[in-house]
Amino acid sequence: MEVVKNENDKSVKKEKMSYEELENIAHQLSEQSRVLMQKLQEANMGNMFKRLDYLFKIIEFEHMFDGNFIDKCIKEVQDMISIPEEEPNEEIK
Repeated sequence: MEVVKNENDKSVKKEKMSYEELENIAHQLSEQSRVLMQKLQEANMGNMFKRLDYLFKIIEFEHMFDGNFIDKCIKEVQDMISIPEEEPNEEIK
């Protein structure tokens, strides 16, 4: 058992956590991390579709924008909706 003094000079007893308690906390943090990562991926997917909507809208009204900007938007749309070609894997000898 540890005795810790706080700023008011009062002694506070602080017990060390057991291995099981630490393991339980680690599991809870791991689960929270997994849930947060899933929510982040969902938000990123939503953002991607929203950006794609805006890019199509810009292309639809191309007369209002600079030609270089339109070309960049078209290239980005192509990159977003194209399935990347897989490079053949070379076997390690």
